[in-house]
Amino acid sequence: MAEPVAYPWSAMTAAQQLLLLHLERAEVLSRVGGGPLVAARLAFRLGEPELARALLARTGGLFDLEESQRLLNDPCPEALLVQAAQVLPGRVAMPAWTETEMEMYVRVLASLLVSDAPPDAARLGGGRPGWAGGLRRLSPCPEQQRWGAGLHLARELQGPLRWATASWGGRFGLQRQVNAAGLGQVEVVSLEYVMTALDAAWRWDLPELAQLLSGPLLIEGLETLAPDRLDTLTSLLADASRLFDWPVVALPGFEVPWPDAYPLLPLPQQSGTGGQDDPPAPVTRQVLVLPRQRPISLRQLATEVRGQPGRSLVVLYSRSSAARLAGMLPGSVLLSSSLSRLHLAERMSELAEQQAASPSLTVVATTLPSTAVGFFDQVSHISAPLPYLIEAAQLSRGTFRILDLLDVALPQLWTRQLQVTHALLGQGDALNDPELQRLYFDELRALERHQRAPYWLELRRNMQYASLASELNAQSEASVPVLIARDQASEQVIARYRREGWLPRQGLRHAAWLTASEARRAVQRGEAEDGGWALIWRGDYHPDYGLAWPYVQAAQSSE
Repeated sequence: MAEPVAYPWSAMTAAQQLLLLHLERAEVLSRVGGGPLVAARLAFRLGEPELARALLARTGGLFDLEESQRLLNDPCPEALLVQAAQVLPGRVAMPAWTETEMEMYVRVLASLLVSDAPPDAARLGGGRPGWAGGLRRLSPCPEQQRWGAGLHLARELQGPLRWATASWGGRFGLQRQVNAAGLGQVEVVSLEYVMTALDAAWRWDLPELAQLLSGPLLIEGLETLAPDRLDTLTSLLADASRLFDWPVVALPGFEVPWPDAYPLLPLPQQSGTGGQDDPPAPVTRQVLVLPRQRPISLRQLATEVRGQPGRSLVVLYSRSSAARLAGMLPGSVLLSSSLSRLHLAERMSELAEQQAASPSLTVVATTLPSTAVGFFDQVSHISAPLPYLIEAAQLSRGTFRILDLLDVALPQLWTRQLQVTHALLGQGDALNDPELQRLYFDELRALERHQRAPYWLELRRNMQYASLASELNAQSEASVPVLIARDQASEQVIARYRREGWLPRQGLRHAAWLTASEARRAVQRGEAEDGGWALIWRGDYHPDYGLAWPYVQAAQSSE
């Protein structure tokens, strides 16, 4: 029989010590009860409600308070209760944590209980020598300097960590940087994944939380979140960081009034030796921001873009509009969610590797590329919230203009953000002025008269796990993922999805996206199979335009 592992208790946080005790007691109760529901009821009757709530996750998930009480209050055999009390005398005393810290602890315990291969509970938090847990932030800086600073931190932290960023284009470029730096221990993930893991409630997503906490976190894009989502995500990050001594560093791209939970961490300084551990020096580029002009049509835009020399980028957020514009611009490259994410990565790789050979190029995008694909002489971006414009302007080495289009609708969710953005653009250089950027966030918060953050905080305090996860991670009703069979790996994902009805987050790399109405029509025409949340594509998939080909073809035929 193997010797028990000797843990350095003095080096662990109280939460880590409790996890070890609760995991041992959970397995004893599972053996006595013979099933997860009975084990949870035994824990509840023995006076350990936190362990009982976590054990319920093995029945399907962390339920809301009322449902969990209903399940736990049902009787269990008295003989089993006597037996459990004999093998587990006494109970584990809980610290005087806040309500939200207790909520986070139960979630992490549940994550370990339902994980097939859980990380060592004693090492959760992923702290490194000289790096205590806590939230920190760097000063805002452009993408290349931000990534250079992050790579410097990743080397300093010396071990596995996760680096989250908000967009698919950003993840593509960041992954290239990480690979080039030889940092195989860095896993690039999405900002959405971080949120989903931190407020996980169901058996299929709970294991991601323990994995997230198994190493430090570098996180980009927090400042792009709406104020209530930033407040809520900050509360989740802060509780996990305090409980498990977990280092988290925010790498912002522009200025916001940061919550007090994020003290400023100085940017890494260059040593002057030019070694690989040195962050790159800031690159200053002059970008001419053109004033907003009268609205034009998509066809007028195509005419203007055709007359532009050099490299041009046009960013729209309507898949159909971007596809129509690409059809009006023969030879242009379409970067759109109408392509699967792996297909998008292939197109971006081609752009990145052919920069010098493509001095004249037009890219139409619904997914903002990163600086890895090169800079552009002209960048045109549809009217959008300020954070989108700031990131897009950094791709320009010449002119940047904001488009008002007559025949392209803007998302209704942007109404308030656009109101504030347009007002600030009229006051000065909001794309570069930190004071105007902070003002954007302040004014947006003032407009949100019925903020959700206090309600979400109350859900956390009352351990309303299912409701919180449902609200924060609700999938957009406007978009439907469509799995594309392009190779053996995608075919295996589709086969598993058909068999199990469940799609892991990695499976979405093989998915493109349709609007809800497009998805319904595709199923009616027999072009797609309704597999549940995601569709499975049966129709033609264009090697350049993916699912957008009908729009491209229609635009080409009307020329």
